[in-house]
Amino acid sequence: MSSLQAMKTLSLVLLVALLSMERAQGLRCYRCLAVLEGASCSVVSCPFLDGVCVSQKVSVFGSKVRGENKLSLLSCQKDVGFPLLKLTSAVVDSQISCCKGDLCNAVVLAASSPWALCVQLLLSLGSVFLWALL
Repeated sequence: MSSLQAMKTLSLVLLVALLSMERAQGLRCYRCLAVLEGASCSVVSCPFLDGVCVSQKVSVFGSKVRGENKLSLLSCQKDVGFPLLKLTSAVVDSQISCCKGDLCNAVVLAASSPWALCVQLLLSLGSVFLWALL
């Protein structure tokens, strides 16, 4: 076997090995906090080996004020409350969805309301509670 043939064979074996390997960078998720209409999110690699992408939709006062958080977590935490808001008369609904595909938490929730600043604060608090669960 000539050295040229050996090099071609080695290159082919290396190519097949590279194509069959699992991606080393891990899961990629969108990450943003207090997203309102028109906002964009950055793409991050999930730092957890078996993590999930998370999308949290929050509406306050029914559907008048809406926003969203996107991030990656170690595991799916669907039961996240807002304990500080129990002291007020605010009606808060939080829906959390988790997925394991690259950039699977892409859906953006549309929002249009004069209460946008209030929602940004509430969404930031919600994301703090999500991170605290880790």
